[in-house]
Order: sequence, then structure tokens, then C-alpha cells
Amino acid sequence: MSLARDIVDRIFFPNRDVHAIPVLDGGFSPNKRLDAARTLVQFEKPDGLAAGPDGRLYVSAGSTVFACSGDGFGTVERFAGTDGPAGALAWTPNNRLLVAVEGRGVHAFEVDGKSTGILETVERKPLRCVTGLAVAADGMVYATEGSDRNVTGDWLVDLMQNRKGRGRLVVCDEDLSEGRTVQGGLSWPAGVAVAHDEAEILVTEAWSHRLSAVSRPNGAVRVLKRNFAGYPGRIVRGSAGDYWVAFFALRTQLTEFVLRETSFRVKMMDRVPPELWIGPSLGDHVDYREPTQVGRIKKLGIQKPWAPARSYGLIARIDGDGEAHESLHSRVSGHLHGITAAAEIAGRLYVLSRGHGQLAVIPLSAVEEGGVA
Repeated sequence: MSLARDIVDRIFFPNRDVHAIPVLDGGFSPNKRLDAARTLVQFEKPDGLAAGPDGRLYVSAGSTVFACSGDGFGTVERFAGTDGPAGALAWTPNNRLLVAVEGRGVHAFEVDGKSTGILETVERKPLRCVTGLAVAADGMVYATEGSDRNVTGDWLVDLMQNRKGRGRLVVCDEDLSEGRTVQGGLSWPAGVAVAHDEAEILVTEAWSHRLSAVSRPNGAVRVLKRNFAGYPGRIVRGSAGDYWVAFFALRTQLTEFVLRETSFRVKMMDRVPPELWIGPSLGDHVDYREPTQVGRIKKLGIQKPWAPARSYGLIARIDGDGEAHESLHSRVSGHLHGITAAAEIAGRLYVLSRGHGQLAVIPLSAVEEGGVA
């Protein structure tokens, strides 16, 4: 019966995901560990995070890259400005900071903040929507481009357009030249990381809710994990042969329904402001008019933590096969939503909440021991 239903769905509803949203259990079991993180610095719409060779922590927010230093990285100073919203960050072996700039491509900066180069096109196609950056030990730079039709800030528009994947994985050398496409047709690839053995590139696809591994020598692709309960974003290497994946939002039955109802969705996009669309949110916009499922209605001034999530905070530790071993949650009533980046440094996990504008830290010992249930 299940096979027959899948076949019918593929014929009559070609855009429908045939996999039901999985429940949050096992390594994804809900908890409040992310809300136990300590806030270090407040930023206005932070997005990217990377540890520098100078011991400082670099954060992109708006059109600026900041350098955080001192005890607990509480001292913040401006490192460099960009000519557009700055996103993903990554350092190269020759100590240059790569910054994804919305609508422009990838900019390179020296340790003194001086701009030294830019990658604007790959194979004559402009890089307007770079979502993730990773650098291999040999200096090769890998970047994911979410779409060739929308810029990074229009991620919700891209989701609601519900088109065939238009994203790609590209690679270039350390000097941001000789760029080429490794894989195309991806559904909003939102994060990229070089595997610990340097043999493969891990790529997350938000709209198809999966994690894949791409061979560096020949470009062969294998899917590691299908059908995540959330939208996987940036991915970084951990210290124990593992990886941290930031999920910037959770999937919901209501959003999945809207994605199947083309006529309603088109009218909604045409007549309703984007911040009020029925869809996921990073938690950075609060409006009394926002769409609310019955389960999210407050009773006696309380919103239940298991209510359907419009915004959510989630980061998971996975192994090389994509299986989750641990996760940290900020549930519906939490205060650390829209996680866009993370970095593991000296036994601590630093996370960036776009929704609540925070750089926060939690000791890995608290994660491994279970922390706050």
C-alpha cells in the first residue's frame, strides 16, 4: 500500500515530498539544552561564524564582519565592511578570510581587513547566492550556491516557489580563480564541509531535507541521510570525527500542505507580505498577524513547547554516515531560534542565532552529559 501511494503521489503530485516528516526522537529528541547556552554578544541579524588563526572569533552581521576577542569573546571590533549583506565565513590555509556577500559572490580579506580578491562568476554564471563555504587542507575552496534565481535573503521566496533545484556546488583554488561547477540541480544547498579524511565534500540541501557526500576525485555522489525533520543549513567539522549541522527551522505539516497547494500558494505570495506567509521563520520577526496553528495559541499566557513550530532552534552532532548522536534544542517558547552557524573551539560549542541576534556558547561537557533535559 505504501509503495502504491508513493507511485500515485509521484504521478499526480510531482512536487510532493513522498516522505512524511519524521518525528523528533533518538538523537533528535527534544530538550532545552540550547536555551541553557550563555549569551556572549548581541548582534543585528548575525549570519556567519568562523574561528580565526589569530584566536579571534569572526562574525558576519549585516554588511560588516566583526572580530570577537578577549575573555569569552566579549570584546567586539569591526574587521571589514562588505558591499552587501555578509553571510558564510571560512579561513584559508594562507590566512585569508573568505566572506560570502549576497548578490556579489565570495570576497577575500587579509588578516588586517584589506580586501584582496573576489570570485563573482563560475563558468560565466554569476555567484549571487552563496550560502556556505569550506576550505580543504590543500587550499581548494568549496562553495554552495542556493539558487541562480534568488539571492540569499530570499530563501523563503525560493522555498515557496517550489521549483526544481537550481543550486550548485562549486570549487576554485585558493586565489579564487579557476572556478568550476562540481554538481548542479541542488535544492537550496545551504551548507558545505570538507570531510575529516579530505576525500569527500559534505553538502546539505535544505528543500530536499538531506545530506550528501560528493567525492573530491571524481564527483560521485552518495546520499548519507534523507528526510530530516528540519531544514539543514551550515555544517562544520567537530573535534571527534563528527560534524555539527545547524537547522535554521523545522518543517511543519502546514507548510508541507501549502507547498502542495499551488493555487493558494501563488495567491498568498502575490497578496500577503512575506513575513506573514505560511512558512518557516528564523524568529527575527514578531507580528500579531502572523499565521498561527491552533496548537500555537497561548492559553493562560503560556505557549506549549510542543506547539507547531514557526521558528525553532536546533543544532545536531552527526557522524560520518549522517546519523545524529546528539542535538540541542530551543523549542517554540525558547530564546535561541534560527541557528545559522556554529563553531567548536576548545571544548565549547559556539552558536549563532539569527532569530534572536545572539552569539552564545555551551560547554561540550554539558552536551555530552545530557545538560538540561
